[in-house]
Amino acid sequence: MLHAKRVRLPSRTYEFTEDGRALTTFPLDRGGAGARFTLHGVDYLVRAHRFSGVHELLDAGGEVLATTDRVRRSWTMTCSGRVISFRRTAAADREYVMIRDDGEPAGAIRRTGHLHAEATADLPGLEPALQIFAVVVVLLRRRRKRTAAAVRSASLGG
Repeated sequence: MLHAKRVRLPSRTYEFTEDGRALTTFPLDRGGAGARFTLHGVDYLVRAHRFSGVHELLDAGGEVLATTDRVRRSWTMTCSGRVISFRRTAAADREYVMIRDDGEPAGAIRRTGHLHAEATADLPGLEPALQIFAVVVVLLRRRRKRTAAAVRSASLGG
């Protein structure tokens, strides 16, 4: 099981571990501009397209390894010619379930911990880089929603 936890509050850098072993860190605050992480000696880039809501996972050479459509209640991730569906099953983006081709749940991403500063993922059949990408997409979605809420609140407050 993959686990992501903020290194410290108020930092937005997450440390990813699997079964207690450190894998990588990811600076969520740079997710929109293109944040990098290294996994098993291989560099990856996560890029979020600001207005479309599409996210991409690229290798060090700039080749797109995976992409999502706009992340909403239901969304998909396309990688290696395969389309993987996710569906939100809990309010406030707390849980997304990975759906098999037959419509049954196959895994999940859950935001947990104090102030939801942690996330766990059980996504069987996905390689570790794709699992990290899926978790980062969910975390970026939550950050985007919180930022939009803060902007709305500030504009209404005068």
